[in-house]
Amino acid sequence: MEGVTMKEKKKVASSTTNLPNYEGKDTNSSRNIRAVRKLFLSGDKFTARRINELVGFNDARKAISELRHKEGMNIQDIRLSNGCKLYWLAEKGGHNE
Repeated sequence: MEGVTMKEKKKVASSTTNLPNYEGKDTNSSRNIRAVRKLFLSGDKFTARRINELVGFNDARKAISELRHKEGMNIQDIRLSNGCKLYWLAEKGGHNE
């Protein structure tokens, strides 16, 4: 990087340090994960089927796993009587049922 100072390099690096690494993922996958994150931040509760309908893809459980493990979101779930799981974002420090 010719003409870029060390200070500018550090600034660029520090602004991207806290972002999850979706390297190797296609744009649609990243977009879907962002859409699922936005749904959970709304405070509502969703089944995987409902998330798939709202976001328009068929990988809600994978996106939930990514958000839990790579981003550390506290997404809780409970199995309903019909066998589906209901997912929601729990408040910090406990369950938000």
